[in-house]
Amino acid sequence: MSAKILIVDDEPFNIDLLEQQLEEQGYQTCAAHSGEEALEQVAAGKPGLVLLDWMMPGMDGMEVLRRLRATPQWQALPVIMLTARASTQDKVAGLDAGADDYLTKPIDEAELGARIRAMLRIARLEQENRSLRQAVQSQVQFKGIIGKSRAMEAVYQLLRKVVDSDTTVLLSGETGTGKEVLARCIHQEGPRRERPFVAINCGAMAETLLESELFGHKKGSFTGAVNDRPGLFETADGGTLFLDEIGETTPGLQVRLLRAVQEGEIRRVGEEQVRHVDVRVIAATHRELKQAVAEGRFREDLYYRLNVFPIGLPPLRQRREDIPELALHFLGQLHQRDPKAPEGFTARAMDLLCAYEWPGNIRELQNEVERAALLGAGEARIDAGHLSERLAGGLPPVPRRGKLKEVLAQVEQELITQTLERRQGNRTHAAEELGMSRWGLVQKIKEYGLGA
Repeated sequence: MSAKILIVDDEPFNIDLLEQQLEEQGYQTCAAHSGEEALEQVAAGKPGLVLLDWMMPGMDGMEVLRRLRATPQWQALPVIMLTARASTQDKVAGLDAGADDYLTKPIDEAELGARIRAMLRIARLEQENRSLRQAVQSQVQFKGIIGKSRAMEAVYQLLRKVVDSDTTVLLSGETGTGKEVLARCIHQEGPRRERPFVAINCGAMAETLLESELFGHKKGSFTGAVNDRPGLFETADGGTLFLDEIGETTPGLQVRLLRAVQEGEIRRVGEEQVRHVDVRVIAATHRELKQAVAEGRFREDLYYRLNVFPIGLPPLRQRREDIPELALHFLGQLHQRDPKAPEGFTARAMDLLCAYEWPGNIRELQNEVERAALLGAGEARIDAGHLSERLAGGLPPVPRRGKLKEVLAQVEQELITQTLERRQGNRTHAAEELGMSRWGLVQKIKEYGLGA
């Protein structure tokens, strides 16, 4: 469909002439006889280009142009000014105000067509470039995070708001949901990307050792402290410190953490000197910290200081549509390291992966894919027999007896049922996943009595 061109002129004769010329060249046209009407026409249905008369009673062309350029959604709209005066001063004024081009009356039809084609081509290229930049920015911003499910889109929306800031973030979610991957993404795409990213699991060591790791220690402050040693807050100065399993810390250590997070002040163990650090803190927990606060196991003031910008990661069972992409990603990594590893999954193996509950979430899925790849080394695809026995409950075993037609029908029925469940009853999406037409899927649903 050709672009629609809005002609703005207070002289009906000029509008009629331009409409005739443009329609002969294949363009759609609409007209406005005043500046006010021009703005109404743009707001009602955005044209592809505006031919704007300079001199009009009331709101003239320059005022219309200023208002267009002051409105974000109209700033990129191509505007060619039409003028009976060809002074250099007028041309400069129009271009400075945001006009893309100008034509002097009387207007030559061939030149008009050439200018319009050029303007529309430039506008199209600029739109394509904007779309490409947005797509690239989206890919770079979330590099390392896999998933296109609705549950993950909610996470991405929060990431877009916080990634360019220094705000403290609290990540919550079950073990294995990818909290450290998300923390690294926030750091790598944020303003501190050129500085260190330092991570520590606060639940992996005793309180005294964790205190020394975080804040450092002075020589001789305890047995084994043979040298002065900076802690991770100092190591991460200017960058990001990721405190995983923050809910496992003791109330005593939480006091020191509060001052470090809130004031940027630390003291090494055994030292009186106060040191200042500039660290962005991202904390993570698989526990419900609000409940820990209510039970007196976690300081309320530290909780509110960490919970400035909370992001909850969904468990894998709530984003089953991401399982195929995740499984193929992990398998691809393995195949790069070992060409003997399989390159894909059979349909039944993938159905078993998608049907399983994954209590260990993404980490458990990654371990399962690695195990299956070892068992299936040298084969093209991972099959159901390569998977752990605990996954076998996801789908019933293929019957060993019976006529071939009955066996295939039972398997087909189970595949359709599982796929519809994963796609939450959406027949179009289920048909795409099954590699069949929507009409064909509807017929199979009727045939097997799987629902209205």
